[in-house]
Amino acid sequence: MDGICRLCRRQASLIAGPDNRTRVDLTVAAHTGHQLFIIGTLRPRGGPQPQHVPAEQRAPRPHCVPARWTELFLFEMPRELRGVSSKAPPLDPQLSASLSARAAQIAELRGWPPRTLGSVRRGIRILCAVHRPGERIRASTITQLTHTAVPACHVLEVFEELEIFLDDRPDALDAWCEEHLSFLSSDVRTELDVWIDILRHGTSRRRPRARATVITNLRNVLPFLTEYAGKYTTLRQATCDDINSWLDNRTYRAYDASALRSLFSTLKAERLIFSNPMRGIKGGKVAIKIPSSLAADEVESIALAALQDPALRVVVALSGIHALPARQIRSMLVEHVDLPGRRLDPGGLNRPLDGYTAEAITEYLAYRHRQWPNSTNPHLLVTRNTATTATAVSPFWMDKLVKRLPVGIDN
Repeated sequence: MDGICRLCRRQASLIAGPDNRTRVDLTVAAHTGHQLFIIGTLRPRGGPQPQHVPAEQRAPRPHCVPARWTELFLFEMPRELRGVSSKAPPLDPQLSASLSARAAQIAELRGWPPRTLGSVRRGIRILCAVHRPGERIRASTITQLTHTAVPACHVLEVFEELEIFLDDRPDALDAWCEEHLSFLSSDVRTELDVWIDILRHGTSRRRPRARATVITNLRNVLPFLTEYAGKYTTLRQATCDDINSWLDNRTYRAYDASALRSLFSTLKAERLIFSNPMRGIKGGKVAIKIPSSLAADEVESIALAALQDPALRVVVALSGIHALPARQIRSMLVEHVDLPGRRLDPGGLNRPLDGYTAEAITEYLAYRHRQWPNSTNPHLLVTRNTATTATAVSPFWMDKLVKRLPVGIDN
């Protein structure tokens, strides 16, 4: 406009000052230079200014542990909680109060009884009595609270996702590998670790496998590695004849061949072996077991056992009528059951709900409400240990539940 750019107008207005905006010399920028600005910093933005709200009128914010500095250590020294009293003064009172309030929120969310909340707070006081401000609290230290009758699993739930928490618990699968694969040569172990890492974490072209699948493959490969550990210094030495002769004596040839095929195909794709010795080897078909019908006395025995335990009756109904495997029964949620609409939707399956199963689930939900009225666990089946958490029942609990039956449940 008028042969003057916007930057020159800004510079002229700045030199003229705020009280002289009507008489601005637009040529001043030619001999004084230009001052560059970041957009939006010359004057405050328009719009309503934030009003001060008194502290007593502010909406309550959810309590959280404040982010703080972390104290670094010259050397690691494990903490010993034996003999530490919960009545000792905390070394970090602010952290103790924050964790206690966080525990109360989780207790309300999970439906912890007052006794459990009191035990968790006692464990927090013990931890804060030996940890200085800024010191990170390790999971291995928290697990020592079990010896003081404090539920360490609930205390760990309070510390999860906090910056002061350091999860140093060893991975169970890594410990299993160290125990069962230590006899292998260094080259074979390196090649095997590459396969295990790809199974667990995947790549850009491979999806990570479930933990149970990784464990199954390792157990199927372990006998082959044990037999040829003294012969091989690297898996490049594996031949088709060795694998064929080994598979001929295996009871579950199809499963073992599948695990070996996964191992050698991965190593070939990663260019750790020159050729795939499983090429051309057929593992055979998996034998399909056709369930046989139960005898009359077995059906009567199962029915009598189911009447004595509401949880067992639900398991018998879901397994015997709807043919659900144990893992699907354990992971079934309450929202998967539509009692008014008589529908059952486990794992995306939408099927009608029969009268026996509906009656069994109704009785079990009433039993569950009597036993754990404050439980918020979303799973249908809960136990004394899982009622105050969000986890499913364990396979051990399921195996123990159906142990008295004359037949088992497919996993």
